[in-house]
Amino acid sequence: MSLEPSHDKPKNSPGFRGYSSAIARIAPQCMFIAVLCALPATGLAQSKAQEAAATNQLAPTPPPETASRVIFAGNEHFPEAQLRQALADPLLSIQNEGLSAPLADDTAYYLEVFYRRHGYPNVNVNYQIRGRELQLNITEGRYYNLGKINFVGNQSFPAKSLNDYMIGTTRARLSQFQKQLPFVQADLETGSGLLKNYYISQGFTNVQIEPLQYRFDDALDNVDVTVPIKEGQKFVFGSITFPDVPGIPPSAFQAKVNDLTQPPKPYSDSAVTELQRDLLYILKRHGHVTAQVSVNGDIGSAKGGAVPVKISIQPGPVYRFGRIVVQQRPNSRLKPDFLPNRFQPLMGQTYSPLKLQELDTQMITTGLFDSLDFQETPMPDDTVQLTLSPVEAKQKYFSIFGGYDTFYGVIFGGSFSDRDVGGEGNIFSASAEITSRGPQAKVSFEDPYFLNSNLDFLNQVGIDDQSLYGYTFVDEYLRTSLTAKYGKTLTTGTSEYQTGVFLLLRNANLSQINITPESLVGPTSYELVSIGLTQTIDHRDNPLNPRKGWILELAGSDSELLRNYVNYVTLTERFSLYIPVGPTVLAGGVRFGGIFPSEGGVLSIPIEERFFNGGATTVRSFLERKLGPKDIGNNPLGGLTRSVFNIEDDFPIYAGIIGAVFFDSGGLGNSPFDNFSTGVGLGLRYNLPVGPIRVDYGINPAPRKNDSFGAFNLSFGFAF
Repeated sequence: MSLEPSHDKPKNSPGFRGYSSAIARIAPQCMFIAVLCALPATGLAQSKAQEAAATNQLAPTPPPETASRVIFAGNEHFPEAQLRQALADPLLSIQNEGLSAPLADDTAYYLEVFYRRHGYPNVNVNYQIRGRELQLNITEGRYYNLGKINFVGNQSFPAKSLNDYMIGTTRARLSQFQKQLPFVQADLETGSGLLKNYYISQGFTNVQIEPLQYRFDDALDNVDVTVPIKEGQKFVFGSITFPDVPGIPPSAFQAKVNDLTQPPKPYSDSAVTELQRDLLYILKRHGHVTAQVSVNGDIGSAKGGAVPVKISIQPGPVYRFGRIVVQQRPNSRLKPDFLPNRFQPLMGQTYSPLKLQELDTQMITTGLFDSLDFQETPMPDDTVQLTLSPVEAKQKYFSIFGGYDTFYGVIFGGSFSDRDVGGEGNIFSASAEITSRGPQAKVSFEDPYFLNSNLDFLNQVGIDDQSLYGYTFVDEYLRTSLTAKYGKTLTTGTSEYQTGVFLLLRNANLSQINITPESLVGPTSYELVSIGLTQTIDHRDNPLNPRKGWILELAGSDSELLRNYVNYVTLTERFSLYIPVGPTVLAGGVRFGGIFPSEGGVLSIPIEERFFNGGATTVRSFLERKLGPKDIGNNPLGGLTRSVFNIEDDFPIYAGIIGAVFFDSGGLGNSPFDNFSTGVGLGLRYNLPVGPIRVDYGINPAPRKNDSFGAFNLSFGFAF
């Protein structure tokens, strides 16, 4: 049996084919209902035998047979596999629902769409059904390239800037390297709509894009397109007037007004809507949650294209943060009062979406939540009730890691962390690793909200056993710190300002000393007590991957060597600046450090408490610790003062790969400029979510005796 579609139905209408498929699927059910409705009332008294017979007569017909074969005929320019991939959805429908005329009709239609999208505007597809076999007969027709696009009437914009709107839809489906595009009429019609929207956004509110004109050139297999444009008058924002709002300085609104009028920006409905949205946000930032703003531009009164705009504002009352409601899921680990305690500082403050956004960022970056939705409800008492709906994240993590570093060599280790000890968001972590220089392990406990405040309490206990240049160092330590975090919240959840105090207890021993003479290492077995202060000011846009901003870190400590009765003060400074220059980032850094012993000079300070210079994060023309004083065996000895200067320009190469060119310099010794050396070099970075992997090679332009010509450094994180 052969069935061919009637060609008088609109084959270019996907809606018709969709309806025909739906009608075919629901027809048996509709027939069943119609027969039931037609039964007379007396039919209810039929005997059971009669009812059974009626039921058998009304049973639905079985579904069509599943198609076992779909045959393509006439496809000269596309392999069958590519056509089947393009028709995956309709072919799956046939497989699941059975072969029917409506589904065959849909399949033929979508096959025509595929061809037209590839430059065959005159394609025609008929189909034949033979039992369980569907044959699609393709008449491809001539292939056409897209020729020239000619714009007529474009007085305000060059044709080159308009061309992308016309070809953008086609270009998005094809390789960026394909220079010649196929002629796709539907894409060009879409492009004319995009072009009109562009004109409107540029102030041409009355623009008209007339029907496109096509000229087919069979000799060149090209289609040239003419785009007739009637631009009309261009409108810009004229004078903008707005009323005073008590409690909000006019300058808060004037900045936005100046942005639209100095110089005048194009006037459009979308620009008016954006202005209204921005003004509402300003009002909300000052607590006017229920404010209403209307922006009215009168094009009819425009003079010289400048549209006068009048802004009406109904600010409503000033709202404050009020009650906090938490809707926890069953089996939540966090205590019910955890989130209310975190949001408690907002209560009573004037409502501001910025404050709420910062606190939400803090909570998400703790890792305690997969999501934290909140609903803001204005209340009759002029407060905003916050309803929080948290979805808690996995809290316990175990990881195994490995890597390589030019100083530590091969690295292998594991770690465990629990981010919610006791239901209060306290963090327990333990890690152990072994490197080519030896093992090290650490256990820590952190309370990020000590006494339900903005104080961060951190306690760390660890042991290191490292084989270094000329000696082996075993270190057992306890470090306790208390840090106040305040100011705005950064993207990583940390705060703009951090002020801390710390206590360090250390028991250290040096052995297998190969430095000659041995007295150069200072005390070889000692107990150390240090008390210090830290201050950080962070104005970087992103601490993990900064592109602009700066950071300043200051630290000072007073230390006592208990066995040796030596006291010394340590001061350090770090300043880094990041400046975006187009796609590149220019970065600079300055670091100073000094140790000031009460007596004995450098030999009274243990070698591991001294400063070192050279390596992946300081002067990169040296290997780690290799810049500065050395013994006769060329082992580094460290110094009491240090200076480091860095300049680096990072530029994108491809995807996440970044190139770098850098200049480093620094000194080490009794003066920060002793043994001053420089380095110039190139590097590569590969950006990861937690920071970059860095490969650098630096050259020493003026090497001293026993200095290398250059150094290769492989490391993780930022250099400065």
